[in-house]
Amino acid sequence: MVRKARLRSDAANNSVFLPMELIIEILSLLSVKAILRFKCVCKSWNTLTSDSNLVDKHLKVSSQKPHLTLTWYQNNAEFTKNVVPFPVHRLLKKPSATVASDDFHRMEIPSRFVGSCNGLLCFLSWKPREQPFKYLLHISNPATRTRSQIFEFIYGRNFHFTFGYDALTTTYKIVAFGTNENSEVKVFNLGDNNCWRNIQNFPVLPNNRLDHYDMFPCLNTGAHLYGTINWLALDKSITPIDQFVIVSLDLSTETYKQFLLPAALGFDHGPISQPSLRVLMDCLCFFHGSNRTEFILWKMKEYGVQESWTRLFKISYLNLAMKLPIRLPVKLRMHNIEYCLHYPLACLYVNGDIVIFACECCKKSFIYNLKDKTVVKIKSRNTIYWFFESKDYVESLVSVH
Repeated sequence: MVRKARLRSDAANNSVFLPMELIIEILSLLSVKAILRFKCVCKSWNTLTSDSNLVDKHLKVSSQKPHLTLTWYQNNAEFTKNVVPFPVHRLLKKPSATVASDDFHRMEIPSRFVGSCNGLLCFLSWKPREQPFKYLLHISNPATRTRSQIFEFIYGRNFHFTFGYDALTTTYKIVAFGTNENSEVKVFNLGDNNCWRNIQNFPVLPNNRLDHYDMFPCLNTGAHLYGTINWLALDKSITPIDQFVIVSLDLSTETYKQFLLPAALGFDHGPISQPSLRVLMDCLCFFHGSNRTEFILWKMKEYGVQESWTRLFKISYLNLAMKLPIRLPVKLRMHNIEYCLHYPLACLYVNGDIVIFACECCKKSFIYNLKDKTVVKIKSRNTIYWFFESKDYVESLVSVH
């Protein structure tokens, strides 16, 4: 008995003690699903999953593992819409994306996916026949499978919405901006109990009525970067060729700045079409069609610095269209290249020589290699709307409340 007691005592003295800082460092490397399993270890670990140090460290690591949100429609007794995050590395390793039905990811119809920020997704729905008309918004975290309460917006139909994060006050905000002439803007802070505040109107008109935005107004709902939301806009006070500007809303001060597009650096001659903003490679990027023959992407290397605009690449539409196996009606097959030129491309992802595009013409996405100019279609069994609602996403432990 004495010997056994001594062995137990020695074992206790030799037990390994891990400081909390090291535990957090280790957990931050794991997936959200794995971390949530540890909640049942003990009471302290149950609360650890909401510790701000772990949430921040995990988000920093997770941001190096990008995902895209895949929006697809399920045809059954009820026509349902699903938004599911999908890892980019899986697309690059095997160019196919098939997702299963999941009750958590289902959305009401009609609805729209507003945006993604730090692992939180913002959704918008409405009931067309209900009076008075109101929008319904909510936030979800697909990784932790949690949802916020519903936030109502009852200020009219002519509004678009975007979603971002104010790092100064650690507050998530929804911005509603009117598409009418007065360009009204309202802001909602998560946690403010459904209180929408008016802020200064847009200094210039948001670009929702030009080119393909007449058909696809959801393409200019704002690009979130470094606590700002950025829109393409029209400034009629300057010459027509340079009339596009970027309006940037600082979510901390709730004030605006304006940036010029890289026109001063020398746009190629010819009309600019399909202008879009997106955050790629942690930078604000602007892409457009040039003379309906080329796709061009510009990168603002240093945010807010006009001189830092750099043209990253230029790709011939002809090269893309000839290599894409597009199926069109017989009467259009002889003109499939021209047909493609009238529909916009969206750049979803860039890393080195690899680019992921979405094409509205063929309702597909594809991987393009800048170095050898090869095109590989991404296959899917689902009807995925790549072009409209494929947004950046990272897994996180961030709370929806």
